This record gives sequence, C-alpha cells and structure tokens, in this order.
Amino acid sequence: MVFFGGCDFRCPFCHNPELVIPDKVKKLPTVDFPVVRSEIEKRRKLITGVVVSGGEPTIYRDIASFLEEIKGQGLKVKIDTNGSMPDVLSGLLDRELVDMVALDIKTAPAQYPLATGGRSFGPVGESLDLLMKRGRGYILRTTVVPGLVGLKEVEEIASLVVGAVEYHLQSFRGEVTLDPAFEGLAPVSPDMMERMAQILDEAVKRVVKLW
Repeated sequence: MVFFGGCDFRCPFCHNPELVIPDKVKKLPTVDFPVVRSEIEKRRKLITGVVVSGGEPTIYRDIASFLEEIKGQGLKVKIDTNGSMPDVLSGLLDRELVDMVALDIKTAPAQYPLATGGRSFGPVGESLDLLMKRGRGYILRTTVVPGLVGLKEVEEIASLVVGAVEYHLQSFRGEVTLDPAFEGLAPVSPDMMERMAQILDEAVKRVVKLW
C-alpha cells in the first residue's frame, strides 16, 4: 500500500487525520518514487499489485505518471478515492492505469456537506456514474457513522446504485477521528447494520458486511 498525504474533504469521522490536516501532513516523511520502486522490487515475488490510498490520491497532479510507473512493472493497481475528481478518475481509467477503484459514498447526497466539511455530492455522483457505466473493476463502500448515515440515507444511496457490482458496508470505529467530537462515538447496533445491508442487497449484486 502507498498512502498519499492531503485531502480535499474534511470528514469529521476520518480515522486518518495525519493524512488530511495540512500541518500534520507536512510532518510526514517524503518518500520519492525510487524508494517506492525499490520497496516494490523487494516484494516483487510476493505481490501482484499495489493499493494507492490516502488522503486523496487523485488530487495529485502527477498521479497518472506515478501509476504508469507501477503498471510498467507488471503490477495491478487499486485506488481508493472519495470521488471528488471525476475528470482525473476518467483519465486514469481511459489510460488503463487502474484495475480496481474503491469509491467511498459518505452518505446520502443532501447530507454530503455535513459529512465532508462542506463538499457537495455532485462530483462524487459523476464518479459513481462513470464506474457504473464501466460495469466492472469497482467497489462502492460506506462507513455507517451515527448521525450521518441512517436507514433513510441508506435507502437514498440504494436508489443511486441499483445494479452496482459490489457494495461494502462497514461499521464506524471512533478510536481516532479528525473531529474529536466523534471520538468514542458508539457504532450503530449489528441489528441496524443488518437492516441496512438488506436494503442494499435489494439494489446491488453483492453486499460485503464488515462489522
């Protein structure tokens, strides 16, 4: 896995604040690509691909050339994204630089500003449409954060993802969060998670339950 520091969202429940808050990102060590290449080569007989995550990797201007280097080594690439840069994502897919995309759906569209620190769902919706029209090589996922994702929100999400290949529904964990107010927040009950999974199960081909 390769983690990129920096993100254009400010999700209060984010569990990687050190990869989001600029002052904390600046304190992270910078790793140049030759070092990444060397680490990949050391593991070449053990791995078949690289996961690129963050933060938000699509905000980086050189992300395409970075992925091109990895693909040039005969490895597959999975990218984790918040979907805020649909044009970048489209370009990566057109150039066949990404084999798998994991797209986070934070909550229902109307709730997006609350869940992301002021960002709208619009660009995420474009990324979602892009992946679903492609029809393969993607995973959609939602973290069920109390107060931001309830049955109503899951129903709205389900209406947007009818026919999707795979959806991961995961429980919130509040050990470390960007907004301290979310730390220690109790996750929703397993029974409620199961009800949400059933709603999604009627819309998508496969639901993966992570709780």
